[in-house]
Amino acid sequence: MRTKLLLLTLILIGTSLGQPPQMDGRMNKQNMDAIRIWKLTEVLELSEEQVVTFLPLVQIHERKLKEIQSEIKVLAKEAYALRKKGDVTQKQVDVYIRKYAEKQSEVHKIKNDFVQSLSDHLTPEQQLIYLGFETRFRSDLREYMKNERRGMKNPGKRAEKRQ
Repeated sequence: MRTKLLLLTLILIGTSLGQPPQMDGRMNKQNMDAIRIWKLTEVLELSEEQVVTFLPLVQIHERKLKEIQSEIKVLAKEAYALRKKGDVTQKQVDVYIRKYAEKQSEVHKIKNDFVQSLSDHLTPEQQLIYLGFETRFRSDLREYMKNERRGMKNPGKRAEKRQ
C-alpha cells in the first residue's frame, strides 16, 4: 500500500524534475500541478485505493473548470473588442452579462457537484482538510514566491508557526 503511494510520489517528482528548465522567474505550470497533487496526497494522507480513485476525479474536475475558465476568457476578449470598437449598446452588454452569468453558474455547479461527491472517496476528516487545501496551498505558494523574489533563504513567520 505504501509502496504504490511512494511509487506515485516518485513518478510525480520525476515528471517534475524531467521538465525543461523554468523561464526566468516563471514557474512551470506542469511542475506546479505535479507539486500540488503531491502535496494534496501528502496532506490528505490518501490510502492506496484513494489515490487510484480520487486523484483522477480531481484531475477531471480541474479540467472541466479550466475549460469553462477559458470560455470566460474568450468572452472577455470579445467584450473588450466590442468596447474598443465603440458605440456599445445596453442590449449588447446584457448579452455578455447573461453569457458571463451562465458560465459562472456552470463553474458553481461543477464545484458544488464535486464537493458533494467527496464523501464517496474521502473520510469525513479528509473532506474537511480538502475544503481548505486549495486556499492554504495558494497562500503558501504566494508566500514562497514572495520570499524567493526577495532572496530570502529562511521561511517566514507563518512557516515557523506551523512547526
